[in-house]
Amino acid sequence: MSTTKLAPKGFQKRKKGMKAPYLGKISLFWCDYCNLPLLDNIECDICKNKGHKIPVSPPGDIRPAFAEDYTTLWECIDKQYGKGVGETLVPTSKIVLISRIGGLDRTEEVIVDGEIIGILQFNILLNEFEFLPKMMGGIFIFKIQKALKLPSKKQILLNTDGIPFTLNGKSILAPGVESFSNDIKKGDHCLILAKDSQTEKSQCIAIGVARENSNNFKEMLKNNYGELAKNKAHLKQSTKNKAINIEFDLNQKLLGSNSEFEQINKLILLSLKKAYTANYQYLQRRIKKSLKFIRKTIADIKKPVAVAYSGGKDSLGVLLLVWKVLGRNFKIFFADTGLELPEVLENVQNIAKDLKMESNLIVESANDIFWDLIESFGPPGRDYRFCCHSLKAQNIMKIINTIYNGEKVLVFLGQRQYESLNRMKSKEVYVNSFIPLQIAATPIKSWNALTLWLFILFEPVKDFESDVESENLLDISITPLYFKGHERLGCYLCPASNLSNLKLLKTSHPKLYERWFSFLDSYAQKHKLPEEWVQYGLWRFKQYTPQWKNFVDSLDISIDYNSPDSSAPLSLNIAEGFSQNAEENFSIKGKFSHALNVDDFLRFLPALTKDFQWDEDNGIIEINSELKKTPPYSLKIFIDGSFILISEEKEFDFYKLTELLAGTVSRSLYCNNCKTCVNVCTQNAIKSELGKIIIENDKCINCYDCITHCPFFQLAKKALNM
Repeated sequence: MSTTKLAPKGFQKRKKGMKAPYLGKISLFWCDYCNLPLLDNIECDICKNKGHKIPVSPPGDIRPAFAEDYTTLWECIDKQYGKGVGETLVPTSKIVLISRIGGLDRTEEVIVDGEIIGILQFNILLNEFEFLPKMMGGIFIFKIQKALKLPSKKQILLNTDGIPFTLNGKSILAPGVESFSNDIKKGDHCLILAKDSQTEKSQCIAIGVARENSNNFKEMLKNNYGELAKNKAHLKQSTKNKAINIEFDLNQKLLGSNSEFEQINKLILLSLKKAYTANYQYLQRRIKKSLKFIRKTIADIKKPVAVAYSGGKDSLGVLLLVWKVLGRNFKIFFADTGLELPEVLENVQNIAKDLKMESNLIVESANDIFWDLIESFGPPGRDYRFCCHSLKAQNIMKIINTIYNGEKVLVFLGQRQYESLNRMKSKEVYVNSFIPLQIAATPIKSWNALTLWLFILFEPVKDFESDVESENLLDISITPLYFKGHERLGCYLCPASNLSNLKLLKTSHPKLYERWFSFLDSYAQKHKLPEEWVQYGLWRFKQYTPQWKNFVDSLDISIDYNSPDSSAPLSLNIAEGFSQNAEENFSIKGKFSHALNVDDFLRFLPALTKDFQWDEDNGIIEINSELKKTPPYSLKIFIDGSFILISEEKEFDFYKLTELLAGTVSRSLYCNNCKTCVNVCTQNAIKSELGKIIIENDKCINCYDCITHCPFFQLAKKALNM
């Protein structure tokens, strides 16, 4: 077995120390005069002043908060820091922006008053959201606590000895602490307080992460020894000056988290309308650029035009842009995966009515295909989305073939580079090899979410066929789920979903949730998988990211994908069609009916290739061939029998290699030491020892004779379903 790991194209790993790639331009400023966000640094269109830049973390896809975001923040902050603190800190009279950042689950920076006040994070162990204040957020929270005359919560008060150490970034130690609140738990983000020597008034000078519970703090102070909290952030003079200028309306009428979403969203939209006005010139430049792209692409391609609509905000933005150029002279394609939320299906019909384009809407549904697929493939993974091809792309091909009889169509898509690395790398106009009749064009590729939301919420939509001025504007439906906490739409059980999304689904669509999780529970029981596999969404991965691997390791569980009946005949299912990734490589995905017997499989694998490596920690065998007799390819095989095969060339003989792989799997499962392979090997590279077939790597020339002459190879060929 080769010990040198060849890195296949499309699977390059980030080197240690490399920063995560920026998926788009991170550009956010804040007008301090109008207290509004600005999307560039030229000037505010209301007051004509420039704003200060906000250091948003990658990927920088800033979006506005809606009702569910506000109420979630209120509940978290109130629970942690006192009743009324949340709504005073993030009132509906102020714009709150959300910026997604990296994390195990949903993790977002929260921006208010031009400052990143903290991080909203879904804690998967607690199955609930928590708010982690930044320095400015801590200062604001303490000011509000005092103003509302609330009892101390999550507070540690320093003595005069502890202040200088804390302001130098040192941890909060027992000798420097005067007192603390009794509600602190290990891991809590605490407000580190200090009294002003002259005024005797307390102020928040740091944010600390508690190392122990309050009960243990008492023993530490008694012994004058121990670390109470790690210093997460501490006060700087510039921060102090900014905090002084921020005022909070303590007399406002609090709505409370049980208020109607419509009432809260109405107030939020009033503030966002001001942001639209403040960014009007910038938005018009972005719109003009996208319209120019659409017109030029239509002129250059000279094909029928359609918009692929999904019911989501991105495709809605593209639909309205194409509408500005063509009016009703294009088709709307909707590929119903059979896993759409009912509100999405309703929105698709509503949009067609709003634009008076019912006759131009073409819908193709996959119906219940997915539920048949998972009986063979098991649940899809983030790195194993066999379903996308069969449920969505195939439907688009059916639509195009039905309407245009095999002619190519120019289809505008709502893809944005902030969504993924693949979309960042993709071209603005391209052809996906899996949908060869679709020429895809992406007019909002460089738009961030805030730009898009201001456009679809407030940009007027003209009715080109109306001669009556008062009736010249159309009302456009937006899927209401966005305002109720659903940050992404699409397939409701998509493995790209966070656990927070799935928890929300349980409340908003209990029947859909129950159907999917009943399958997962049955699958886990059938394959003897631990309950954590379902509980923590481990089904969403074939190969864990480093972050998730660390989490799984911390659970101290064993995940072995056992076949229900290893004596049953081997079968293989291949996801229909090819997919093409950002590096323009081609791939197919498949799954054998049996999990691998890894030791035996590794014993037979050298007959297929010597260019492989067994990653025991992740349960993956990686094959990377650059032999002259075949085009380069890479193959990942997972212990549950799933695999992904990639080649740079579409004409690569995927069938032959899959056939040989099936033969190798079959040999490893059923070999009865008949010695046929020993007899046919011309290199004397195979021998039988202690009832097991052994392949000598240095003698094997990979002629495949031992694979194709094995009695079980013919059975393996019957397993192919390509």
